[in-house]
Amino acid sequence: MKKTLHSVILTGSLLLAAGASAQVPVIDSATLTQATQTAQQTAQIMQTNQQILQYTQLTYNAVTGNRTTGSLSSIGLGGGFSMSSVPGLSSLLGGGGISMSGLGSYGSLASSIINGLNLVKTLTGTTGSTSSPTDQAYTGAVNTAAALTAAVAGGQAAQQARSSAFQSASGQIGTAQDVKGSIDQNSQLQTQTGQTINELIGTVNLTNATLNAQQQQDLAAQSKLSNMWTYDPTKATLIGN
Repeated sequence: MKKTLHSVILTGSLLLAAGASAQVPVIDSATLTQATQTAQQTAQIMQTNQQILQYTQLTYNAVTGNRTTGSLSSIGLGGGFSMSSVPGLSSLLGGGGISMSGLGSYGSLASSIINGLNLVKTLTGTTGSTSSPTDQAYTGAVNTAAALTAAVAGGQAAQQARSSAFQSASGQIGTAQDVKGSIDQNSQLQTQTGQTINELIGTVNLTNATLNAQQQQDLAAQSKLSNMWTYDPTKATLIGN
């Protein structure tokens, strides 16, 4: 009986000892290594994502926002002279006076040159508000000559200023700090090129006005000649028997 009791007590003691041992923490090396690697890879991914975000922000900044193009914004202006200041075709060929104030010093120069020629006011000598077609054509030719003189003087000065400005602008190519700066510089150069082409169009228009004035004079002369050779009995004066 006593032997059986001792066996039961011993068995119970062993079971208690085994239960207590099961609660002791156990380190799993394989799991710990895997977790460490996972943490390191996660950290690398986060660092890579941060770099991508930084590069994305730099790229965004490089292609957005305003950039200063400096002197490029005025290289096509030609020192301030513009063919748009020349009086229009209707003013030149209308037979009346024209204003040269918009041409500044070039207008004053042209007026001085034309006035220095001491041209007659009219070809027919007619005065008053009503002028003959011949006088209108003559006045149109004088106006066109004055405008052409001012345009040539202003155009020469503008060409020199524009040439110098474009040469200076060529030295700025490649100096932009980013893509947006390069794009803005290129856009500004295209705009100034368009301004220069527009000045060329104005020059061609003035040339056409000169040809038109010449044609008006030819037509007026032909009309005058035709009137001279047209018989009008009411104006005929018979002399002698």
